[in-house]
Amino acid sequence: MNSCCNSGAALLGLLLLAACTESGAPTPLSASLCQADTTPINLIQGDGWYSLLQETTVTTRGTVTHISESHGVYIEDNAQAWDGKRSRALFIADESLSLSALPGQVMAVNGQVAERGTSRDKQTSIIEVGNFEICADQSSLPQTRIALPLNSKSREALESMRVSLEQTLTVTDVYKLSSGEFTLSGSGVLRIPTEVKPPGKAAAEQERKNRNHSIVARLPKTGVSAMPVGSQFDDLSGLLGHNGRGQQLWLEGAPRANMPEPDTLKPAAAGYVRIVSSNLLNFFNGDGSGGGFPTDRGAKTYQEFLARAARTRAAITRIQPHLLAVQELENDGFGPRSAVQTLLDLLNQSGNTDWAFIRPGSDRIGTDVITVGLLYRQQVLEAVGKAHMLQSPEFDGLSRQPLAQLFRDRRSGVEFLAAANHLKSKGSCPDSGHNADQDDGQGCWNPARVAAVATQIEWLENLGETLGTTNIMILGDMNAYRMEDPVASFKAASYIDLVEQISGLPQHSFLYRGQTGTLDYLFASPAVAGYARAAQIWHINATLARNMDHPQPWLRASDHDPVIVDFDFSQPSTLD
Repeated sequence: MNSCCNSGAALLGLLLLAACTESGAPTPLSASLCQADTTPINLIQGDGWYSLLQETTVTTRGTVTHISESHGVYIEDNAQAWDGKRSRALFIADESLSLSALPGQVMAVNGQVAERGTSRDKQTSIIEVGNFEICADQSSLPQTRIALPLNSKSREALESMRVSLEQTLTVTDVYKLSSGEFTLSGSGVLRIPTEVKPPGKAAAEQERKNRNHSIVARLPKTGVSAMPVGSQFDDLSGLLGHNGRGQQLWLEGAPRANMPEPDTLKPAAAGYVRIVSSNLLNFFNGDGSGGGFPTDRGAKTYQEFLARAARTRAAITRIQPHLLAVQELENDGFGPRSAVQTLLDLLNQSGNTDWAFIRPGSDRIGTDVITVGLLYRQQVLEAVGKAHMLQSPEFDGLSRQPLAQLFRDRRSGVEFLAAANHLKSKGSCPDSGHNADQDDGQGCWNPARVAAVATQIEWLENLGETLGTTNIMILGDMNAYRMEDPVASFKAASYIDLVEQISGLPQHSFLYRGQTGTLDYLFASPAVAGYARAAQIWHINATLARNMDHPQPWLRASDHDPVIVDFDFSQPSTLD
């Protein structure tokens, strides 16, 4: 529309919008759109993925159901029953209408049919609006009752319609909640397919089920507040809108969520040794003196780093570990301004001042910008002998080099070998080769992770034989879900996932695209597993929203949840 039409569109007190001549002078339309023959919306939509009337000019009619700010309006034809195959709603892409139209008005509109969007999921729309007319005011808003699961064909048939879901829906993703976007599920919190199904066809089928059971929802701007994954809603209403990339349920109002109780954590029993693995989410301290921000992978500002450090300190204060294996620590050495020294200072502020870190005989651990670390309470544990690093092709530019240390429990004298790990991630995939994504649900670099597991197990068992112990613990972020090959490799070598053994399933330590799964583990050799008395993954990070305020200071310090296992070395192993 030209400027004259745009200004005229703002005056919806008139029932008929005047057409504009090229000179800008308004000219009355020759006939009323409200009395003209119209093409029903469901015929414009059709029963396929795209409208068969694309690039044709049509006149259609429907009730305004939603105003999309600065973009246009949605209309729906409630004169015809929804047949379950063709949507009876359309998006009218005209900014001037969004400034003046009102929900409940019945509108006749003339324009060109188009499919809008930047991805495969397009939205059938009317563009290049020539004119429109308001035919009635305060009409009742149409609403169609639906329920999850819905496959992609069913969603296409509901495009742009106003709907209600009269079922209990569970929040299964809050990654973008700070901007009002989250994901709902009709079957509880969704699980990563390879967390519960073997890679291949079974995982692919689980992925399809997850997709059908979930829907992305958006809150109005005034309704955004923090809520964890697992929160539930009943009887939601909204419009199946489109954000240019895909379909979303645009909620009406700000519904109240029923939130789950937060995870509890008991202190370790007297005399127990608490061993923890924690991914710190790029713990980079700049230059160690308040400068050097933004960092390569961590905080963008010093203030952001201080806030992260405060949450980390609060979490450690709550956990009270005796041995801490960490991942995603900045690999900048061991000097007074290093990231590991800053972490050590935080630990010494957590209620105990006897913390120390394991320092290998080199300035860095591997060549990656991030590394692993081992920190321990000196009053509880003694580091015996030197630290050990595994240098082999399997860890060259792929998985981070493991760091291992023999420890002695001062109370009992029991010794154990602990190794901090961080296996290759599923990102930065090669285009071809055996490490490319094989479409089996395990992502890329799976063979690299399997090779790293095999090499490390052999290295640790040889090291244990040299040091005189079969008590071996392998801690860290394995970047592999429970049913994937790397985890199977640990179990095939008789290493025990202590959280699974003691607390059972399901478990999770990470959230990815609205699905929970386990990436973080403490695997133990049978000889040391018998000393374990309690084990859990403490859910304080993964299922909470980023960039939002939370009720406790230790929440959302990272994107991974810590693994916590308590050992009683003062009693004989239950497997002896």
